[in-house]
Amino acid sequence: MHYRTKEAMTGYLSLLPAFLALGAIVFYPMANTIYHSFTKWNGAEAEWIGLRNYAFIFSNGELWTMLRNNVIFLLSIPGILLLSLVVSVLLFEEVRGWRVFRSLYYIPTILSPVVVGLLMKMMFAQSGVVNRFLHAIGLTDGQTEWLSRAPTAFLVLLFCFYWQTLGQGALIFLSGLSSVPPDMYEAASIDGAGWWQRLLRITMPSLVPTIVYFTVTNAIYCFIGLFSLVYAVTQGGPGRETTPIDYMIYIKAFQSPGQLGYASALSVLLFAIVLLVSWAQIRLSNRFEP
Repeated sequence: MHYRTKEAMTGYLSLLPAFLALGAIVFYPMANTIYHSFTKWNGAEAEWIGLRNYAFIFSNGELWTMLRNNVIFLLSIPGILLLSLVVSVLLFEEVRGWRVFRSLYYIPTILSPVVVGLLMKMMFAQSGVVNRFLHAIGLTDGQTEWLSRAPTAFLVLLFCFYWQTLGQGALIFLSGLSSVPPDMYEAASIDGAGWWQRLLRITMPSLVPTIVYFTVTNAIYCFIGLFSLVYAVTQGGPGRETTPIDYMIYIKAFQSPGQLGYASALSVLLFAIVLLVSWAQIRLSNRFEP
């Protein structure tokens, strides 16, 4: 009994540095943010104001604009899912030039979102390559201000999101396709099934768990991963038309004096949204387990 107690104590002591690091890096900042979400805080002094920050979030109208912007990205997930699925199937079937395309599709994934954003900002500038190309083929006058209007600014952001996510999605679906028995495709081909029939009747049903994983992880990204992209491309503009919640937290915390308490309340709200999405992920994953 004494030996088991000593062994258990040794195990707990070996875990103690990790728990201390978690407490210092994760749990203390989280508790500090929750506390300051109930205060008017300028970084030096905090005044307790109760639920006033949360009431202001739900009453000033900004939340609904930010949620709309996040939901626009959320609703774009089926498009990149289908595109990644088609690309992964083509790569899996080793169409001509598949090795080159595999590298080309994956290169944007390893780039920083800031690099991708700055690249696209230059491409879609008024004097950028996109306007010059469209003018050369006669589609526009070459003076389109892509980032000055909300619809076209969103198109640029969604294009960045698709371009950087495609390689990751193709890699995820390729790993899922490797678990599908090849004889299923051979039997379907012998029975006369075409490419789209194989995709809809064999590939997609076999990849349901992978599709769920891809969908939920990108749904989480649409709430907590857009900051770098938005900062590099539009900085939330024009106005606040392309500002998601995570970028608004940055604006309130670092560009608005005395708004750190409000930014903390927004962070807590975003944390609750991510918890809800994570809970949905666990429920969906359990439903599709064999």
